[in-house]
Amino acid sequence: METKFLDNRVSLDFSYYDRQTTDLITDRDLPPSTGFSFTQVNIGKLDGYGFEVDLAINPVRNEGTGFNWNINTNYTKYRTTVTDLGLDDVSQIVYSGFTNLGNAAIEGEPFSTIVGTSVLRDENGNFVVDATGNYVEAPGVNIIGDATPDFIVNVSNSVSWRGFNLSFLASYTHGGDIYSGTIGGLLARGITEDTNDRLNTFILPGVKEDGTPNDIQINASGYYFDNLGFGPNELQVYDASVIRLNEVSLAYDVPKQFLDNTPFGSVSFTFAGYNLYYDAINTPDHINFDPNVIGVGVGNGRGLDFINGPSGKRFGFTVKATF
Repeated sequence: METKFLDNRVSLDFSYYDRQTTDLITDRDLPPSTGFSFTQVNIGKLDGYGFEVDLAINPVRNEGTGFNWNINTNYTKYRTTVTDLGLDDVSQIVYSGFTNLGNAAIEGEPFSTIVGTSVLRDENGNFVVDATGNYVEAPGVNIIGDATPDFIVNVSNSVSWRGFNLSFLASYTHGGDIYSGTIGGLLARGITEDTNDRLNTFILPGVKEDGTPNDIQINASGYYFDNLGFGPNELQVYDASVIRLNEVSLAYDVPKQFLDNTPFGSVSFTFAGYNLYYDAINTPDHINFDPNVIGVGVGNGRGLDFINGPSGKRFGFTVKATF
């Protein structure tokens, strides 16, 4: 659905989808007696929906090389849920990462569910600590997060005047979880300013095994190394909300009168920078972690950082000419 008004200075576009995906290609384990480790089968069903809203505004508009200003905003929200695994003898299928830490398909849960070890809880949902004041690991592999963001907003601005064009693209991703081995490892080893309070003692939030509030003090090593860094995987899961300056570019189109005695029909120069700034607002302040990293390569895996290489800024300069 699209609408334009105010002499096309404002346009609004809305799109929605609701689809069902069946017979996904899935690896299924085989008994060792077959001589093979797995086979591929077509099973399962996913239900997904999502919508996008695009708002474009042209506050200033002039013909030719006059001053022009365009603003474009996009809001995106989507969800994909596993409604049928297609197998009666399994409760989950890990499709990315490891069997004890990765993404798993579980009926009734988002397709981007993260599973791993978790902290034991009492009947009231309180974390349980042991006699030494450290968190107790719950048995088995449990749901510890969902990598799908709540929504994504992108904003672009473009200003042009007399052959110059300045534009930028910024975005905000709200929600979604990420398991970060990078953050856990840095905190555990005390090599970030977030651990400067190393002489302090700590009391972990939760209850003791007898149900009374925890009052057992632990030192910095116990807090950062034994729990936040290398405790249950759940403690290395963070909100992946991030503000990002994706791109800034400045372009210049050479006026045609300067090209009259040349073989060129047009010449333009562009200088651009990418991934210039980001702030994962709900991760430790001094680590500068980028939630866009992924530790499982290509495929459907997401929300998993197994101490990956950091992201980087990129700069480029281009010359475009036509004859």
